[in-house]
Amino acid sequence: MYLKIFGLPAHPLVVHATAVLVPLAALVVAAAALWPALHRRLGPLPLGLAAVALALVPLTTSTGDQLEARLPESPLIARHAELADGLLPWVFGLFTISVFVTWLDWRLRKATAVTEQLASSPAVAVDVPVVAGAASRPAGTAGTAASQPSGEQRQSATPTAPTAAATAAGGNPVALRLVAALLAVVAATGTVVQVVRIGDAGAKAAWSDVPAAPRPDADGG
Repeated sequence: MYLKIFGLPAHPLVVHATAVLVPLAALVVAAAALWPALHRRLGPLPLGLAAVALALVPLTTSTGDQLEARLPESPLIARHAELADGLLPWVFGLFTISVFVTWLDWRLRKATAVTEQLASSPAVAVDVPVVAGAASRPAGTAGTAASQPSGEQRQSATPTAPTAAATAAGGNPVALRLVAALLAVVAATGTVVQVVRIGDAGAKAAWSDVPAAPRPDADGG
């Protein structure tokens, strides 16, 4: 089925949305991965833009294939279509990274909540009797010493806040942030570069038959 919008081929219209939204999604996802505070402000926007970009790419390539089938064979058009087919893996990787960054932000929020809860709760002390110390006392005082341990014999069983936060985050949050930021930058860079290459090839295919200089009578003279 040859898709049209308002009687015009759909590809030239859809491709403009792709050329704008895909690089925008790449930049937003990379920025959200590099600056966690910005990601918290943006909320689900990076993931939503990446999902829209992922949906637009197959639609754009499909309408491009429909238009290509109606045009004469051209090496420039074939090159443009070949580059367009290579965009989907980059955008899929970008979407995957946005899902990972969103999940990581959620886990760190959960870890922060656990840390704050532990910090606000009173510590619970557990009496741990020191057997060696009790054995060194006289027989008459061993029972009294065991029943009344000194302050040095008490050990707190409350876990520290950093340990609880790391456990709730499922690992080292700093390392995970660095990995997410690196992958996001790679995916965003590859996506933007591929969009530029596709656009350049498409412009050459569309305007290759247009003369570079105007005809002498173009201005009516």
